[in-house]
Amino acid sequence: MESSVNPIFKIISAFAIFLLFNLLPPFAGLSPQGQRVIAVVLLAIVLWATEALPVGISSLLVLILLGVTKSVPSANDLFHGFRSPILYFLVGVMAMGGAIVKSGLALRAAKVFLRGAGGSSKRLFANCLLSLPPLALILSSAITRNAILLPAYQETFRQMNLPREDGLVKSIVLTLGLLNPFASSAFMTGGLAPMTTSTLVGGLSWWRWFFLMSLPYYVLLLLGGLWTYWVNPSPQRSFEQKELKKTLPLTSEEKRVIAVLALTSFLWIIDFWHGWHPAIPALIAAALLATPGIGVLSWKELEKTIPGSTFFVLGASLSLAQALITTGAAAWFAQSLAHSIILLQGLDQVVILMLILMVSIVHLGIANMSACIALLIPITTTLAMALKMNPIVFGLIVSIVVDAVILYPVQTATNILAYETGLIGGRDVLKVGLGLLVLTSLVILFVALPWWSLLGVPLNIK
Repeated sequence: MESSVNPIFKIISAFAIFLLFNLLPPFAGLSPQGQRVIAVVLLAIVLWATEALPVGISSLLVLILLGVTKSVPSANDLFHGFRSPILYFLVGVMAMGGAIVKSGLALRAAKVFLRGAGGSSKRLFANCLLSLPPLALILSSAITRNAILLPAYQETFRQMNLPREDGLVKSIVLTLGLLNPFASSAFMTGGLAPMTTSTLVGGLSWWRWFFLMSLPYYVLLLLGGLWTYWVNPSPQRSFEQKELKKTLPLTSEEKRVIAVLALTSFLWIIDFWHGWHPAIPALIAAALLATPGIGVLSWKELEKTIPGSTFFVLGASLSLAQALITTGAAAWFAQSLAHSIILLQGLDQVVILMLILMVSIVHLGIANMSACIALLIPITTTLAMALKMNPIVFGLIVSIVVDAVILYPVQTATNILAYETGLIGGRDVLKVGLGLLVLTSLVILFVALPWWSLLGVPLNIK
């Protein structure tokens, strides 16, 4: 009975918060539509974070409430998120993941991982964590890396006979879902988030970005890995390495999948020449991998690699983020917090902590990283000027916090792939995410700010 009462209580709580916020008197400067959107956001966060309902159903409920409360002006606005190329990019990379499993490449990679671990589970986790920065040089997108690494590690867990609840399983999957993007964002071209930040901040070359951001991101990656491993205890175990040294020739299926992956990566690398969105090469890969004689997946197998819940979750969260922006609710909330921060002028460290908290709260509602950064940087730039602080520093902090502080499973596309494996839950993400909030604050205060000042980007301006 307890297991049935608990979800019902969570659902009732979510709707109670939704109704309460709608019934509150109008807020100064906030439109009625904006107030209704914030109410839907609060309900969505509770449902997504607590997993009171399957995330796909929660996402459909979000769309229904946005529509029936007339929080958005038209059906086009309601389904805005489903027109996003990010959804179709995910379709492509999930197809790539399915082909890696079907062809046997996942099993081959699992043997490589196990051989590199030398029979130690602790070393297996360390190899996973430390491999992310060099892999980011080859595959800049964390989503793409997850499409390849998650199936390989799932096969590794099967080879080791590890249950879903094992701490090592959770540590590796959470590392790929939450920490993986840090390796990308150390490079300006590592994803839409750093590209958006560098564009809005202005005046940063590729190398300038790397020198400024690599140290904070790599320190955060290391500390986040230690935290993730610590909160998911797993007994140190040794595993058999029989058959691992045998390297069989690549099969025809493996060669075809590798050829498609290489073509897709090449098309991503030369995007400066053809100008295609990354979703286009990803869809080309999906089409090739399901083409008879070329690919390895049947159409039915391709359909199975693309969970419907992922499509609904990401589409709904993007629609919700767009509604927050178009109704002015996100800007109203961020500016309200910014006005409070101005009162702390002269207390530099407290100002930075409040800025981190403000960005974390706004990012709860705006899951799209680029949209969140695009909204916050102009607001924080104005805030920095009012405080006689460096707007570039505020912009860089926004980028790091949006990347690092993830508190529920469907808050980022990278973590959605990890969550869809069924190996981690909302509580696992929240536990690691709260620790990352603390670690991010410490890294920004005691690593990033002194480092940036040393490189000629101080916090305070004269």
